[in-house]
This record gives sequence, structure tokens and C-alpha cells, in this order.
Amino acid sequence: MKKFQKILEGLKDKSPIPLLLENGYTPLTIKTEIIETFKPYFKNHSNLEKYAIDFLVPDWINFLRISIIHTGIENDIKTVLDAYDQAKVKNYESTTDVLSKMIPFHLESGNKYWSFLNLEVNKKGLEIYEFAQTSMKDISNIIEGISKSVYVENVLINKIRRGKLIDVEKTMSNKLGNLIQDLIDNSDYGSIFIVPKENIKLSDWRNIGAHHTYSIIDDRIRCESGEGIRKVTFDIDRNELFERINYCMRTTEILNMAHKIFGFDNLPEISKRIDKDKRNARPEIGFLMFSSALMSQGFEIQNVNYDSANASLELFDLTQGDPKDRGIHSSQLLNRLWLLTNSKSLEIKYFRNNGELYLTSSIGSEIFEQIEKDDTKGTSYFAENVNFKLKNGG
Repeated sequence: MKKFQKILEGLKDKSPIPLLLENGYTPLTIKTEIIETFKPYFKNHSNLEKYAIDFLVPDWINFLRISIIHTGIENDIKTVLDAYDQAKVKNYESTTDVLSKMIPFHLESGNKYWSFLNLEVNKKGLEIYEFAQTSMKDISNIIEGISKSVYVENVLINKIRRGKLIDVEKTMSNKLGNLIQDLIDNSDYGSIFIVPKENIKLSDWRNIGAHHTYSIIDDRIRCESGEGIRKVTFDIDRNELFERINYCMRTTEILNMAHKIFGFDNLPEISKRIDKDKRNARPEIGFLMFSSALMSQGFEIQNVNYDSANASLELFDLTQGDPKDRGIHSSQLLNRLWLLTNSKSLEIKYFRNNGELYLTSSIGSEIFEQIEKDDTKGTSYFAENVNFKLKNGG
């Protein structure tokens, strides 16, 4: 499907997984790498083991990426996580309640983030005027459009940590500047909300971008922040403006990663409280988890198409494993395909490492519906009802 193409290209060209598999890693050792990466950040290692493949692969890839791009970001993530842990110790009920109530807002931020990515343009060839305009728009979108929900969550978490009363709806309605100032004053990581080298707040940069309080003077960008006697004017070049964008994104990456790690570390408790009817995530979010999990198991998605009636998935084997075992493994992914698509008829075509079609497995959604309803029906019931079609030496 066209809307997933950018995800598939990113996994193939930017993810470390294909290179790891090419150099002797196996699906099992990749899982071990994910667990070892996140172990210092998780309290509940059984949850880390449980969710490593199904949920954490895209976050692992992103963690590796931001650790390279942003020096010292791991320490900042740990500092934010400490606040979550302290809040949980102070008031377990309130902390898990905040995480569950904020889910719909985070999903909406995630939806906006995908729009942000899809509309992103290469700025290298732009004239200074267009570069400044698109960069300022990025700053505004990053700080308010895709990050406000994590600012709100962190304000609430730090209130709980300090033994204060909280109100999710009231905090959501707070102005951005008030949220940022609250975090500067009342968190142990206030410095990440102040952008060097001008040392103005994220919310001030948002105002510059949103209200267009900048102008072009020769090849420099003159920015104005504040009013009256507090008004500040400064000049930067295009490279410096790009650095400011990266810093704004760095703060968002810190908060998002800490939120996700704490969320998965405490997922059983949080998921009990989530209002399922309020979830409205873009398909890309679920597909990223799905395709990343499959690639970590050595399967590259070549093609995927689905509607309410039919779902078809083509998988290319990135490993040199036994095709019979790998083919059976691919058939076990029919359940995940159903959870992703909710289609009535499901089919997976497994292609060997040499490009030859080896196995086609198919099943009807009613089998999975029965398994969900009846606890006595499990793997054996699935095996009895899945259809196999072998080709090329199967």
C-alpha cells in the first residue's frame, strides 16, 4: 500500500536490522540486543522480555538513532524516567491514571507527527527566505503540534511527585508558555526546555515561529522574542536555525522515549484503565510496529494490501534459515495480520532468501474470533484450520 511505502523504505535503508542479519545476527540475538539496550531503563524486566519484539522494535531503532545524533541524551531520558518512578512511588493510582487518560492525546500527537514527516521537505537547496519560513513552521509544529501532550503529562507527573493535586483537563487547557514555565520551575530537568545559545524557552521559539516575528537581513535571520522591556532581538544564520530545530526535537525525543519506556514497563496496569473507544490512531502507527516486529524476526515486507474483505502479505526472508521452519514461522504471523487489518480472509506468501515463493498460508478471520472467545481453542485449533500451499521444493 502506498501510504506504508515510506515506512518500508525506512526499515530497509535506515534500520540496522538488515545489516545485523547480514552479519550473522539471528532473530533471537536481535531480541537480546533490544533487551540489553533497554534493561537499564526498565524496572520490570519480565515486561521488557514480553514486549521486546511485538512493541519495542521501532523504539529500539529510534533509541539507537537519537543516541548517535544527540550527545548525552541517555542521561536526560534517565532523569525524566526518575520523575515517573518517583511519582509512581508517591501515588501509584494517580500515576497510572494519568498515563491512561493521556493516551488519546498522545495518539493525536502521533497522528500529527506522521503528517509532519509526510510533508517534510529537503531544505538544503532552499533560498534563505524559504528556508527560514519552513524551519520556523517546523519549530512551531514540533513544540506545540506534536509535543504538547508530553509537556502536559510531565507537568502532571511532577505534580504527583511533589504531592500536589492534579486535574488532567485543566492542565490540558493551560497555555503552552505556562506549561513550559512549570516544567522549568518544578522538574529536575528544566534545562531541556531552554534552547541554547540564546537561552530562551521553547515556548518563546514557538511564538517566533507561529507569529512570524523574524526577518531576513542579508544572509542572516533576525528573530524577535518578547514584548516591551523584555523584548530580545538576535541574529542567526541558517546553520544555527537548523541547530535550534534539532534542539527542539531533542527535547521531544527525550520526553517521548521516557513516556514510552515507562508506559511499556507498566503496561498491564495502565492498559486496564484505557478507554478503548477513545483510541483513534493513524494506520501508519500500527503498521510501523507490525513491520518492525516482522523485520526483527528476519522477514522483510515486499508487498501488503488489505481491505475489509481480504488481506495479502508478501514476506521475503532475510535469513538463511531452513525454509520449512521459516515458512511455518511466517504462517504464525497470520494472527498479527488479522489484528492489523481486521480483514475477513487473510493470506501470507513466504519467499525464500533466493526470491523463490516457498509457502502460501491462509485462514479466515472467524478462526481467530473463535480463539478469542474460547480459551480452550489455541495453537492446535489454529494449526487445524490454517491452509498451506507449497511451491518450489516444499
